[in-house]
Amino acid sequence: MVHFDKTWFGTVMIDGKTHKDVLVVGDKVVDRENMKPGWFDSNDHHSVYDHELSKLLEGKPEAIIIGDGYSNVLEVPIRVANEIRQRKIELIVLDTPKAIEEYNKISKTKRVNALIHTTC
Repeated sequence: MVHFDKTWFGTVMIDGKTHKDVLVVGDKVVDRENMKPGWFDSNDHHSVYDHELSKLLEGKPEAIIIGDGYSNVLEVPIRVANEIRQRKIELIVLDTPKAIEEYNKISKTKRVNALIHTTC
């Protein structure tokens, strides 16, 4: 089981290893910058994109947690939120420190996937 140790601006520590922005899908941690070559370099990582939504829906999660940064800048488009809710999946959007706390808490009893944004 994935466990978030702590976070600070620009970084999240998961099971003793540091990352930038990540997706957690089941027991796998996927760095957002590795999901789509060249995409992360554009500095346009302040939204949840279709390729990320597809990944977040894998494994039939009961909940999806999105850590929207330290200043709540990451956007969750309405179409993304609607797609998640139409599938009867609980969507939880919190600032990043609260999101990792919530993930650690509810992942003990539910299948949870997450997207964690570590900057603004």
